[in-house]
Amino acid sequence: MRRALVPVLTTLLLLLGVPAVHAAPDPAAPAVAKASKRALWFGDSYFVGGGCSPDEFRGMAANASYELGYDPVIRGAGGTGFVAANPEYGIPPYLAQIRQGAFDVGDVDLVVVEGGSNDIGRSLSKIRRNTKRVLLIAKKRFPGTPIIVVGPMQTYGPWSDTDGIRDAMKAVSRKLGLRFVNDQKWTAGHDDWLCSDYVHPTYAGHQQLGHRLAQALAKRGA
Repeated sequence: MRRALVPVLTTLLLLLGVPAVHAAPDPAAPAVAKASKRALWFGDSYFVGGGCSPDEFRGMAANASYELGYDPVIRGAGGTGFVAANPEYGIPPYLAQIRQGAFDVGDVDLVVVEGGSNDIGRSLSKIRRNTKRVLLIAKKRFPGTPIIVVGPMQTYGPWSDTDGIRDAMKAVSRKLGLRFVNDQKWTAGHDDWLCSDYVHPTYAGHQQLGHRLAQALAKRGA
């Protein structure tokens, strides 16, 4: 299982996340009134789009943002994570993406950092260390702004694949005084929410997941 950012990239495959130029929202999508607040959504293809649903403005992050009343600013890249890079498209892990400008978005009223799904099989100590570094950078870059962390969402395979990653991210978040959302099993029993790759959600799936994410974030102060 892998996912999708970098300001101009989106992915088609979890492992290979195919980048795509950020485009204006699909004119066929429902019109959404512009919010007065802005939220930064940083993560993998679950946030920036991928597979059969590459449009980030119709993804779970955007849907959650609209429901919560924020204008979404979406950054990140498919197939990447706290440790994982997407070598097929030359996209580095999160820390390097941030160094390249992923957090250079001006003032925002909410920051949501998501990931870990593409880090399956990587060193848990390195995942823990890099998660801490990403979150410390976010706290310094956006002082006083609510920052909420969203763990790895798993669409197939044994839960043990992501248990350690989830626990590491949760522990780091708590230690830094940040709230954590466990979305690991959100697609369980909902294969109809997934593309034929059984990795990326369909647009209908993104609507369901975006609503769940909005509810979870609202309970955590978003």
